[in-house]
Amino acid sequence: MYGFLPGFEGIHAEPPHGVEPQLVFFFDSGNLERSGTAVRRIASQATIVNVDHHPSNSRFGDINIIDANASAVGQMVLEMLDHFGYPVTPEMAANLYVALLTDTGGFRHENTTPRALEDAARLARLGADPGHIATQVYKMRPETTLKLSGLALATMRVELEGRLAWAKVTRGMLKEAGAVMAESEGIIDTLNSIAGLELAILFKDVSNELTKISVRSRGAVDAAALCASFGGGGHIRAAGAEIDKAMDEAVRIVLGAAKEAIAAASANS
Repeated sequence: MYGFLPGFEGIHAEPPHGVEPQLVFFFDSGNLERSGTAVRRIASQATIVNVDHHPSNSRFGDINIIDANASAVGQMVLEMLDHFGYPVTPEMAANLYVALLTDTGGFRHENTTPRALEDAARLARLGADPGHIATQVYKMRPETTLKLSGLALATMRVELEGRLAWAKVTRGMLKEAGAVMAESEGIIDTLNSIAGLELAILFKDVSNELTKISVRSRGAVDAAALCASFGGGGHIRAAGAEIDKAMDEAVRIVLGAAKEAIAAASANS
């Protein structure tokens, strides 16, 4: 999806074999575990710099740079570049603009602040092409992604008089659509577009013993707090978690917790 970004071809899924990293930067990761399996290969003596904007960040770094008021970690990187006097090239501007665009949902989420818009305008002046980037991010989806979205949305259930909506992505759907799980990324935002909704949850069937959830909140429920009860985290409006349960069991326990959270929020309002 992001293959158009300058430098994308230089990204590797894990450190080179035989290399013991001494300095490791983590960007936009609420905790070490959510950074993928490659973290197991990081030498214990490596200095970890943790750069993040999630309020629920576990402060796992030797150096922690956390700004919960930042709309995107790309904003924080831009400030760091300014602080150390590094010039921002057009290629860097494009990548930082993508970070800002996607973390604000195309400048539609509540974290679209004046600061976010000012930084976006600056990055455009520095060489980012907003029209081209928006087309690449939002209008170049593979056919398989749309097929997967259709299959998942067909499972949608709306409960509590329209306050709670949820849907599933199963491994069978992935096979039928010819898709990979990463292509399910935008489905939660479609769920979250239902009028009057307070909480949207997408369940992802990773394996017989692992289900991932994506949660979006538009009401009084704290999505990060809900996900934290399952070992996850994120933002008050957008969060996620990994649950060591099969899909059906995960659906049961998460929906139970979600309904309790909605009821508690209503009682306190």
